[in-house]
Amino acid sequence: MLEKLALHKDNLGNQFYMFCFSLYLIVNFMAGTTLSRALGLGAIVALLRLSQLAALLVFCKIIFFDHHKFNTILAILVGACFLFIVCKQAHELDPFFMYLFIIGAYGIDFKQILNKYILVVLSLLLLVYVAAVLGLVPNNIMWREGAGVIRAGLGLATPSDLAAHVFYLMLAFALVRDFIFSRQEIGFMALIAILIFAITNSRLDAVLMLLLVLVMYFRGPVFKAIKFIGVKGASALVGIYAFGNLLLTYFFDPYDPFYAQLDAWLSRRLLFGKMAFEKYPIHLFGQYIYQNGNGDPRGFVVYYFIDSAYVQALMMFGIVFLLFMLGLLVYLLYRAFKKQYYGLAIAVLLIALSMAVNHHFWHVSYNVSLLALLAVLPTVSDTKYS
Repeated sequence: MLEKLALHKDNLGNQFYMFCFSLYLIVNFMAGTTLSRALGLGAIVALLRLSQLAALLVFCKIIFFDHHKFNTILAILVGACFLFIVCKQAHELDPFFMYLFIIGAYGIDFKQILNKYILVVLSLLLLVYVAAVLGLVPNNIMWREGAGVIRAGLGLATPSDLAAHVFYLMLAFALVRDFIFSRQEIGFMALIAILIFAITNSRLDAVLMLLLVLVMYFRGPVFKAIKFIGVKGASALVGIYAFGNLLLTYFFDPYDPFYAQLDAWLSRRLLFGKMAFEKYPIHLFGQYIYQNGNGDPRGFVVYYFIDSAYVQALMMFGIVFLLFMLGLLVYLLYRAFKKQYYGLAIAVLLIALSMAVNHHFWHVSYNVSLLALLAVLPTVSDTKYS
């Protein structure tokens, strides 16, 4: 009888988490659309309140449904307090909300989370696209400077956001399928990448999608290479790449021809990161940095935005937070190798690569992979990757 009650409680907790997850996905996604332009700044406040509600409900799930010991709950609260203080200083609460959903995913099947993510985000993408076509929300049209290219967001705040959504959605689908696709399916994925590039002209996201498609096609050799380098090698790659991006930005010289060409290809990401290093000191626990993106609901503003998740982590959230973020990536790699879930290891490396050029690491409507930190992972046998 007690076992049945415990099982019922677990099932109820899982369902409750999936409801909260779906609610937060919707809110987090809609916050990145042009809905705020259509409804005004009050819509942003309403979305923030709904995200806070979803986070509060997940916290209740952690306390009342999960079987955590007192010391574990105490550690969770300490971590939450640390992140809340740091995020409050940076005026950016997404990492705090993500933390709660990571902890709340304890005991949940990760593939169930992936399936829910794909269903909700794909539905929202189609819904926002229809709304943009019907004129219910603005279609953010941009002109790439010096290239004569029109870029469309199709209801997303920026064209780059649309491309990033599609990349992360394709990555989630690859994780569900363990990167096993037929040639026809891989060709269809390649066509999607080409179409999104034609619409958004987001070169860097197009490169990421191309790499993802190549991993699908050359799955066998790529997975063997990942097994060969192991968790230590993969962790070293992530650490070297992250600090390499920080050093490249810190030592950026706009008058050097090599740097200037590289920055032009990176759409001035190095320049804006360098400006942060010059204007603000580096803190242990972060600071507020005023930024304006192309999707600002106030209309035209002077653009300044730090796209690199590594530079953002260091300058906005501080040294301790940066090390914490890298620690999460390393632990995610450790779990992936321990469970022989090499697709997740590939996903972590692709996400780490993308973090130098986009800031969506802490947005759950983009990067759902972080929820694998405590969720139940599938155990995949070696023969599946032969």
